[in-house]
Amino acid sequence: MKAVLFILCIVISLSSSEVLATEVAIGIQATINSIDIQDPADSERTIARMTSDMKYYPTVSLLSDEYYFSKDSNVGVQLQFDWSIFKADKQEIGENDTGIDLGTSMSGYALSGVPVVFYHFNRHNQDEWNVKLGTGLGLGYLKLKGDYQVTDVTHPDYGKKKQANMDEFGLAVGVYLEANKGNHIISVYNFSPVTQSDASQFEEYNFFLSYKYRVNIDDLL
Repeated sequence: MKAVLFILCIVISLSSSEVLATEVAIGIQATINSIDIQDPADSERTIARMTSDMKYYPTVSLLSDEYYFSKDSNVGVQLQFDWSIFKADKQEIGENDTGIDLGTSMSGYALSGVPVVFYHFNRHNQDEWNVKLGTGLGLGYLKLKGDYQVTDVTHPDYGKKKQANMDEFGLAVGVYLEANKGNHIISVYNFSPVTQSDASQFEEYNFFLSYKYRVNIDDLL
């Protein structure tokens, strides 16, 4: 909760300083989640991987104004805050990338604040469908709780179930493909918070397909 309040304070302060525009996008998303649990002694070694089937959740984003590098440029930057909830209740074993129910589950939510550098196709025709393609690196926050089974057969704890409780900040990497017309937004994107505790390192991969409707908060005040 402290982390959520911290990020909200950042958003409010940015908004009041007019660095962040007062636009919010609300909608629904179809998402597939994957969580890699890595050995803290060897960050290249994945000892378990949680996955999920396609799930549907509400989604909210805060968006800044687009800043373009020149009046006629199609290249710009935009600050985006995203929130998502997730539940991963299957695990991959060996070379089988199909998730299997081992009676383990992880759930929680992720937040990210990422400055996105993008290329805007058909920028000057806002009444038609136009497309943004971009990527960014920023701040991520991951809160999760649950358990997992160590599935690396070479690990000393192979077959053991372990508890996971994560409440940490880390890096967030995002890739975005967005089509919009007026206030309507259809987007495909991924953002991946990477966080570490004393017990393990967690990398969560989120793949989203979402529809959102964008509202300018200034119009409501």
